[in-house]
Amino acid sequence: MELAFTGGVALIVLLGVGGQVLGRAVGVPSIILLLVLGLLVGPVLGWLDPEAILGDNLFPLVTMAVSLLLFEESLKLDLSRLGGGARRPVIGLVTVGALVTGVGGALAAWAVLDLSPARAAVIGAIVIVSGPTVVGPLLAIIRPRQPLESVLAFEGIFIDPIGATVAVAAVNVALHANPPLLGPTGATGVTAGLVGAVLYLLAVRSGWVPAPMQVPLAVAVALVAFAGAEAAFDEAGLFATTAMGVTLANQKVVRIDALHEFGSHVGLLIVGSLFIVLSALVDLDALAHYLPATLLVVALLALVVRPMATWVATTRSVLTGRERAMVAWMAPRGIVAASTASVLSIRFEHSGQPFPELVPVVFGVVLVTAVLYGLTGPPVASALGVRGPEEVALDDEGAPVIDGGSSVADS
Repeated sequence: MELAFTGGVALIVLLGVGGQVLGRAVGVPSIILLLVLGLLVGPVLGWLDPEAILGDNLFPLVTMAVSLLLFEESLKLDLSRLGGGARRPVIGLVTVGALVTGVGGALAAWAVLDLSPARAAVIGAIVIVSGPTVVGPLLAIIRPRQPLESVLAFEGIFIDPIGATVAVAAVNVALHANPPLLGPTGATGVTAGLVGAVLYLLAVRSGWVPAPMQVPLAVAVALVAFAGAEAAFDEAGLFATTAMGVTLANQKVVRIDALHEFGSHVGLLIVGSLFIVLSALVDLDALAHYLPATLLVVALLALVVRPMATWVATTRSVLTGRERAMVAWMAPRGIVAASTASVLSIRFEHSGQPFPELVPVVFGVVLVTAVLYGLTGPPVASALGVRGPEEVALDDEGAPVIDGGSSVADS
């Protein structure tokens, strides 16, 4: 029984929210439950077919939703949290660390899946991204000391648009199209985001925008910045919304408490709905077929690639050996990896060169890394002695809570 449009949308939202509520209630990473629920109502029971419901608008809407998610996440990136030496390892992780991860991931995919170098590079680029939707809740549980907490939180946000852009470039190389350049793509997106942030601040500062309209205006401006950047370069929109969020998080012109309130509610709605939609699209037989190979790829990523990337990226930083070991053991993949794989898979199909391994392998990596790091992260942090004292509370996204119950990200 396949649901019609209204029933399908209602089911997506219900499961997206319900999965997160249940995850918090039972202490299981919600991403695991969301992926299982999406697989259940999609390929297993056949109740939900997002492509039939949304048609050709499915993947543009997914990309737009991801951009809003990055906007919401980047609103928490108060750069003052990069004090105490956190800036150097973050820069290292999103530059040379990303390069090592991309190359290592490509080599792992090439060796295990017997792919062509060009197709292996696509998977390598996608696994560059982190999983802020997984890392944030884990940080709230682990309560790492500073600067370790900031390093992990900032890496998770900044690395996502970089990995997505590199993945698009890799796909175009594989399809012999003109690859977008990371520099122009990033510059275009950042410029659009900065312009959007400035226009929003000018409007609010002028007094033209009443308080109840400030959140809707911010969302509207973020979407316009996204659309404008995307019109110039694929994936530039992710840079735009990230840049706009970071700019708003670090300005002192207007208060953005209401935007944080938006993020804590609508952001959860977006995350849950995206995971349900994307997992409902997965071919369960393909996922099972590639599972052994996926497990081997994850083993190489977790035991070889991530430690190597961390070692190179954090050399001569303020992080201690134990803190570097914790960074090496914290690399889940999340919604950006899953959505990027789904969108790029369509590119391959439309070009007449299907890439059957892409979606099941990437979704397998997302699921396995969520389970792996979700279950082992807290005990590994305890064993390494990098957890903060109980009284240093963190909010649900991993931001330190200071006096009055507000978080650093809200100040």
